[in-house]
Amino acid sequence: MAEHRGLKLVKSRKRKPGTGDYGKFGLTDVDGKPLLGIGEDGLTATPEDIETYLRQGATSTWKASAENTPERAEPESRSAKADDPDAEVESAIRPRGKRATSGTASATVARSGRSGQRGIPSTPARQPPEPRVVAEPVEVDKRKKASVRDAPAAKPELIIRAAKSADAAALAPLLHQLARVEIDELGIARNLEAVRKARGGMAVAELGELVGFCSWAVIATVQHGLVGRLTLLLVDEDHRRRGIATALLDAATSALRKIGCSRLEAMSDIEIANAHGFFRTLKFEQTSYRFARDINEAE
Repeated sequence: MAEHRGLKLVKSRKRKPGTGDYGKFGLTDVDGKPLLGIGEDGLTATPEDIETYLRQGATSTWKASAENTPERAEPESRSAKADDPDAEVESAIRPRGKRATSGTASATVARSGRSGQRGIPSTPARQPPEPRVVAEPVEVDKRKKASVRDAPAAKPELIIRAAKSADAAALAPLLHQLARVEIDELGIARNLEAVRKARGGMAVAELGELVGFCSWAVIATVQHGLVGRLTLLLVDEDHRRRGIATALLDAATSALRKIGCSRLEAMSDIEIANAHGFFRTLKFEQTSYRFARDINEAE
């Protein structure tokens, strides 16, 4: 409503209930001049206040328009029934007569004014027979409609984009395909935010739905300088061998190259043999062993 009236709706930036002007709103004009609900300590108007203000403005505009509209001139002659309210109601609810659609009937009415006697139409001239309607074009149209209806839906396009915290819900079933990984949606959202704050990179692949994920980090080393490390490259098991992992890897490589990394390394679990073959196909070489252990419990 505010946008339609040329105004701007200001929303509170507070996201925690009970803090500041949480849940409050304000109105300004196009130039930012406060109109309602804008105080020194923040916003003060409720959604109901905004709606009442906008509806009052709409009502006043309608009244001003109605007052400036000239009255409609009355016709010079009116029937006697027009002065009777019951007659007006009866006329309004009375069904209309059927309108003649035949070409012959229209021709008869048109020729009645030229007849020598009033009210008696002249004899209509004989009309040529109407052309026969062939049903073949209709059948052709039906076939066209059937072909359009039965045509297969267009395949979704593969989209590679940056990952965000809102992807946690869609990532949960994908990460559960990993062995020995048990994490809920909230934990995934926290880890996504942690990677973002650590300036790590993340990308997702969408094919109508989220079907792949890739994350990477930048490791500063003495011997190689900045090294880009792939920490996870995962594609849904029903969408593998379609080039999705290669597209995610290309996105990661491009981002790491822009940061200044001249070397790329990948971590691959020992039991996932097809992953090793994937990296070897892309000219990765096995240069070291990776050792890991959990340190979240006191020994």
